[in-house]
Amino acid sequence: MLDPSEKSVFDGMVTQLRGDARFVRRIDRLGYPRKRLRMACAILLWTFALISMFVGGWTGFFMALAAIGYGIRLATRKTGFAGGQGFSWWSSPGRRPGASL
Repeated sequence: MLDPSEKSVFDGMVTQLRGDARFVRRIDRLGYPRKRLRMACAILLWTFALISMFVGGWTGFFMALAAIGYGIRLATRKTGFAGGQGFSWWSSPGRRPGASL
């Protein structure tokens, strides 16, 4: 619990940070997915797929299929953590953190 003087100092700092447009823009970008990075990784996977199909034989063919599939998933994905999903495979929906199974 903050006493009134500390609370007023804290509120002043928050007000200053909200007034700084550059800081607000950087904080807002944290919630958005990194589309450019995902697209670059997808293109790298597709390039790897082409090379592995011609050089790797049957094993390369199956690795290329996996790379193409994951590249498509990266390229078409729209939400990241900004969607509030988090890791959907980590826990069951509706389960509170720290609650017993």
